[in-house]
Amino acid sequence: MRILLLNRYSLERTTGGVAEFLHYLPLVLKSHGIHTVAYNEDESHSGKLQGPHYSQNGLVAYAGPFIKPGFFVSSKKLKPLLDLCRSEKIDLIHAQGAYRCGFIALQVFKRIGIPYIVTSHADIVATNSDRMKRKKVQRRCRDALKYAAGVSHLTPRMAEISHEICDTRFKNTIIGNGIDLAGWQSVLSLPEKKYVLGIGRLEPEKGFHVLIDAFARLMQRGVDTSLVIAGSGSAELALQVRARNLGLRVITEAKEFSSLPEQSVIFTGYIRGDLKKQLMAQCQCVLFPTQPSQWEEPFGIVQIEAMAAGKALVASDSATTRYLQTFGLQALLVKPDDADDWAGQIQMLLSDVNLRHEFAKANLSHANQFDWGVVAAQYAKMYANTLGADDI
Repeated sequence: MRILLLNRYSLERTTGGVAEFLHYLPLVLKSHGIHTVAYNEDESHSGKLQGPHYSQNGLVAYAGPFIKPGFFVSSKKLKPLLDLCRSEKIDLIHAQGAYRCGFIALQVFKRIGIPYIVTSHADIVATNSDRMKRKKVQRRCRDALKYAAGVSHLTPRMAEISHEICDTRFKNTIIGNGIDLAGWQSVLSLPEKKYVLGIGRLEPEKGFHVLIDAFARLMQRGVDTSLVIAGSGSAELALQVRARNLGLRVITEAKEFSSLPEQSVIFTGYIRGDLKKQLMAQCQCVLFPTQPSQWEEPFGIVQIEAMAAGKALVASDSATTRYLQTFGLQALLVKPDDADDWAGQIQMLLSDVNLRHEFAKANLSHANQFDWGVVAAQYAKMYANTLGADDI
């Protein structure tokens, strides 16, 4: 079986859950006899097919024109993808997102009959994307979902949002994001250090400003810890200014974590790989401050990474977090935009070592449900069912 993974950005530019998906899933699918090829937008806009290129994990990747949804579809721009599907003998296209990728997959299906599935992402949520308020955008997403051979959603909440666009319950599957569980084993024995960790895109809707306000309250109460903020984004400078205006000690671009400054707000910039695992494994607890009124999380991979690291969490009360709690996630839930609530719950967790370790132990024991081996088996079954093949 040969699957084309359709995603707009290259693996090098993709971040978050999609990056993890593109890196790990192809590796595990090989054990199911499934060969994957990736296609993304050629940023040089040469109009020609570029590749094959080989990513770090050995994924075969091509780049080429990535048509925009519209009434008229350029046959010239679509041709490189059609030729690639023929030459690579693609059996099924897996589109990451309904709007752009789903639209392209639908055009391929119309022309050469290759079926496709869509995994819904944040691109279909009106809270996250203003364009979803436009009728023509909704119509294009509806068509992509309507003609898809199958649709997968990261959570039931994403399924609900998708069904409001096009009811696909008869071909719907819930498959969450995954983690490389084995990759976390080496950091589990690292000693805990005095800092709490917030990690993710530094954008207003992610709620890091609430963490800074809460941390200022903790400092006023004499709590002995630091706040590490790992990530990059448009709000990074504003967050640093906010912390300084609150009289907090601010450290920027920190890359050395063997000895962290005490009672400080520490910005690391974007981190990944072993450094991210180390930073998460040694914190006192992980903080997940997303603001659901501004951004609906399609999954919340930080939370399952915290489980794999054996960490307790304090998290915004959201549909995503409550869903993960059904899988055993242990987290203290707080009102997303209430800095006082955040400060109180963090302080309680820091002062109660037994509760913190109880949460951590439970989270680690439930993390295996999200191992990429489990997730890949679910996708392999979905691919086989979609193509009417024998179960793999």
